[in-house]
Amino acid sequence: MNDTRRTIMGTDMRIRPVAKVTGLYRGRFDGLEPLSVNTPLTSDEVRRNPIFYELDLNPERGVENLIIDVIYDNLSPSRLQDLRRGTDIPRGVRFWPDWFDIPPYDEMHDIDGRRVYPRAPGIHAVQIRTGCRKFAQMGRVRDFSPDHGGYTSPVFEFRIAESTDVRE
Repeated sequence: MNDTRRTIMGTDMRIRPVAKVTGLYRGRFDGLEPLSVNTPLTSDEVRRNPIFYELDLNPERGVENLIIDVIYDNLSPSRLQDLRRGTDIPRGVRFWPDWFDIPPYDEMHDIDGRRVYPRAPGIHAVQIRTGCRKFAQMGRVRDFSPDHGGYTSPVFEFRIAESTDVRE
């Protein structure tokens, strides 16, 4: 998703998202490793470790609270903790890895009512929405529209391996 154009009183302005998601990673002892269909998670990693995503923060919009939703396998969006710049995200840090857990259920229903298996072996999809909320907007509906600095990531895919797929 690109910058949004807005015209206010005859002035053409570009609105950049408050944060973009640039990748998914898994935690290793030696650091973060990009997560993809070709680098599967083991069932042990799914149980014990969160998945990290990297935020490319817009340095021009450094005063808002960052709101984040994760859409995992077409389930209803899950709200993640609001992040406040300067406290939760240090000032001046351009890329910030945060994390989410794979839903802890063996079976769930997606937004269309179909059964999904979030921890089952196979390919899973994740999409992350980001936006900003000023202090005066606390408690209101979460708005991820481009006019409010919102952004929806492309769909990231990764694989959970069968026990015979990888060495543990």
